[in-house]
Order: sequence, then C-alpha cells, then structure tokens
Amino acid sequence: MLDLIIKNGLYIDVLDSFKIKKYNIGIKNNEIVYIGNEFKLSKKVINANNHVILPGLINSHIHFGEYFVKGYPNKLSTYEYIKYTEGFNKDNKLLKEKIRKVSSLITVYESLQYGITTFVGIRGWDVLEDTGIRLYMGYPLMKSEKLKEYLDNAFNNIDSLKNNDTLNYYIFLHSLQWVDEDILTKLSEYYTKNKKIKLALHVCECEDEIKEIKQKFNMTPIEVLEKYNLLTSNTLLVHCNYATDSDIDIIAKYKSSIAICPNSNLKLKNRLPVVENFINKKINVVIGTDGVATNDSLNLLDSCKTIGLFSNINEKELFKMITLNCSKYLEEKIGSIKLGNKADLLLYDLNNTKIINVEKLINNIIYSADVKPSYVIINGKIVIKKGKNVKISKYKLLKQKQKLMNKLVFKDRR
Repeated sequence: MLDLIIKNGLYIDVLDSFKIKKYNIGIKNNEIVYIGNEFKLSKKVINANNHVILPGLINSHIHFGEYFVKGYPNKLSTYEYIKYTEGFNKDNKLLKEKIRKVSSLITVYESLQYGITTFVGIRGWDVLEDTGIRLYMGYPLMKSEKLKEYLDNAFNNIDSLKNNDTLNYYIFLHSLQWVDEDILTKLSEYYTKNKKIKLALHVCECEDEIKEIKQKFNMTPIEVLEKYNLLTSNTLLVHCNYATDSDIDIIAKYKSSIAICPNSNLKLKNRLPVVENFINKKINVVIGTDGVATNDSLNLLDSCKTIGLFSNINEKELFKMITLNCSKYLEEKIGSIKLGNKADLLLYDLNNTKIINVEKLINNIIYSADVKPSYVIINGKIVIKKGKNVKISKYKLLKQKQKLMNKLVFKDRR
C-alpha cells in the first residue's frame, strides 16, 4: 500500500521538454514509486482534479536570521548593510538566540507559501528541524566575534556533523574578506581530502570586495580560490556580479556552479552579472533569494522574474535554475518528477485568475510572481494543505514575533 497517491492531476515533466502529462503519482517511504494510469491503494489520497503538479523549488542561497533587519534604509551598499546589521546585533546582543529562532521560523514560513521545499542556508537546523523542510545547512567559517565558536576546532566539528534524509551539511566560507591565509590553507587541505563535501561562499559580490581582495592577495577573488584548490564541481559561488571574463573561464574550467541573487544585489547597489556569459561557458547557474532583509521577498519566482527581465533567458530555462540545475549541483534526487526521486511536489490550482492555462503555467507563475501552490509536499509529507501550513502555527509565530518586537532596539543608522 502507498503512503500517498495524487490522482486526476496534470504534471509538467521538466525532464521531457516540459511536456504536460496526466498520470497518478504514488508515494511511499518519501519517494515517488509510481507514475501511471492505475489507481493504487493508499493511506492518503489527494484529488488533484484541475491542478497541475510541479517539482518543489530549491532556493540555492538564503540567510535565515535577517528578518528583523528587514526594512533597513534603501540603497545601502553591501559594506554599509553589513555595518548596519552589526550595529543592530550589538544593540540586541542579549536577544541574539531569540532573534535567530523567530527570524528563521518566519523566513521558512513565508518561503513555504511560495513553494520552496529545499533551502541552501546557513545555521538554524536546531530551530527548523520540525518545519518539514529539506535543508542544506552551511557550517560557517568566518573570522568574527559572533562566529568564533564555529571557527575554533572547525574541521573536527564538521566531521562530527550527521546528515539525515532531509538534512545535509556543507561548508560556508562567508567570503575571502573574513578569512586569512591560515584558514584558507587549512580549508584547502580539508577540502582536498574530503571529495564529497560541498563548499559555498559569497564572491565577486561588490566592487569594494574586489579592491580589498586585490590589495590583500594581489589577485582576483576567483584566482585566490584557484590558488587554494577551492574550485571544484562541489563549489557554489554566490553572486559573481563582478567576475571578469578570465574569472569566468576559470570557473568553467573547474565546473563550479554559480548562484545568482538578483533582487538582493539590485537593492545593495550592485550590478547584475550577464547570466548568458555563464551559460555560454556551460557553467551551471542556479538562483537564490538571499536573505529577506536584502531582498524583501522570499518568493524565489520573483527572483526568476528579475533575471528574465534583465536577460533573454526564457521561462523554462529560468525554472530549471530553481529545480534541475540545483539538483545537479547538490547531487540530490529532487528537482523533477521521476520514479525514485524524493517526493517534493507542488500542486497549483488552475482556478486562478493569474494562470491562463496549463500551457502557460511556468510563464504565469514566474511573471505574476505571487501565485502560491495550494499543496506543498516535502519528502512525501504534506506541509501545506489547501493553502494552510500544517507544520508551523501562524498564530503562535505572530505571537512570538510581537513579544520579541516589544524588546528589540531599533536605531536610525543612516
């Protein structure tokens, strides 16, 4: 007997030229085990009549702890924003853990509404364990007082971390400005020995960073990563707004992936990269929202829309950047509807004024950008049912938020 069967629905097969197919989809032990015309006995049934089924979306770069600095003065540069958040954290240091907890829960709650089922984030699993999400959790390497506990004995700590069915750990090197040659040397040795672990970092995000790294190393940031053997197919380079043509050739050589966060970078006064330059070099490109403070929206489809408006990339290729391309980097059986894949699925109701028809669904959900799925299924479990989150109580979450807001200190730092 199946755990769940979704009957009478249409689904879009992103592996088969986005063809629209009509089959029942059966789930058992968190995997898709049946796709066909027969109705199989199941413990639970979803009647997907007049619904379209898509694979769950993958957010390739997100910070969970930024909710309470959302609404900071517009058009701060990246460095000005970092200074602003440092001031906020200093003013509220006694509430640090509470801020992280409530912010992380709100971030996930909002993201789930838009169909994000997998998150590539930094810290927070202790808070998010019961939310039902699939999570790639970054272990942060950064020379700062705030994260000193992570840096001390870092690689032994990383070795002790345990993955499970919905949690995988990776190394998050914050950026080259926040580390020294000693850390890079140790990381290089560890990364060379551990071929399976993933590595992600902010890189070539803003002009100030490029200048600082050139003064520090007499190289571009990408050249520094090459020197320390930190570019592999397991490396995710976040932003790359100011990567040179030579940098792009180096990235392509090592088959590293690039995560674009367009809305965040526009708000931080950075330019957007010419994404076609990456694609022309056959670099695997994925999309992230970044944190809610620098984006204001956790709708990943809205970030797709921005790239679409600033490029000639069509909606199907954009959709691959938040599904198939991400699964390629993560080496995970997600991002498509296929036998043996993890059952991360979205059901969209076609009775929606923003959706013209099933043929235009991908275009409509990207460019309307506020179309929400009625069902979200992660690892075979229903997380959102008929638009309602069954894992996180909105009432309790808002109560926690208001209680914390009454204690927080907000200063105008313009």
